[in-house]
Amino acid sequence: MATAKAIGKALLRSVVFLAVLYACFRYLGDFSSQQSAVLTVVAWMGYGLYEKLNASRTVSNVFSPFCVSVYPNWYELLSDLKLINTEDEWHKLCKAANETPEREYTVFRRGFTFTVIKPPADDGLLPGLTFWDNRKAFLAEVELSEPVIEIEDDFSLPGRGEEHPFFHHPKWSSLPRLCFKWGTGGYEIGLEVQDDWWERLRQSTEIGDLAKIKGDRDHLCGTTRLIVATLPYSEFGLYYQNVNYNDLKKVREAMDKQLEANGWKRKVEQDSEIRDPWSHVEHKYFTVSHRSI
Repeated sequence: MATAKAIGKALLRSVVFLAVLYACFRYLGDFSSQQSAVLTVVAWMGYGLYEKLNASRTVSNVFSPFCVSVYPNWYELLSDLKLINTEDEWHKLCKAANETPEREYTVFRRGFTFTVIKPPADDGLLPGLTFWDNRKAFLAEVELSEPVIEIEDDFSLPGRGEEHPFFHHPKWSSLPRLCFKWGTGGYEIGLEVQDDWWERLRQSTEIGDLAKIKGDRDHLCGTTRLIVATLPYSEFGLYYQNVNYNDLKKVREAMDKQLEANGWKRKVEQDSEIRDPWSHVEHKYFTVSHRSI
């Protein structure tokens, strides 16, 4: 019944449109009846062709390239995981990290930045062909990993295995590491640490509910990737689909519900003369910003 009504309304609009066209040609343009009829048909066919071309162009341009920035709230993350315990340790870490020349990339200072250039194939993984801006490299799969701070570890010297110079963690030269990776429920963000250290910490009472966070253990390497936060795939969904303006509010509400369920909230833009082109979502331990390019 609803379909019949919709068809009837569409036919009525077409008839009214044709009648208006004919009247314009006949009376405003002062054409003959036959000329007005021919011009009406030609205009109608041209309009139909335009709609088809416009629809095909819209479909082919549904995907919009976008840029993403991921930055940890370092102090909260490191202190809650007991990698640092005092403000003096925090200041020591910041001082060491800032000694790196500005032109050199460090994840502590800049986090992760990447640009999604092309959507995945039908059987590919999100987000698609990606350019890792920090390392100037193209990636077919987004698996970003960087040491929080670089340290030198001479394997020929005694004392290897002692505590890290900046963290309460075994002295492994590349650990702990910040990680960003696709996962089953969304993009997984966290730290990679030494697994024995994590097991001891998890079984203690020092970190409360953080002991329950999911860990992806690599027995061969002796590491555990802690999934501290999961960003829903839907957060970047608008870059992959053509959403009707009337449905946009409903889509955004659904996105915000998924964010909230995963411990995120959207940062609402305050009144400003200059609009911020970036969208920002915040977690206790991370801030993610993204925009189309």
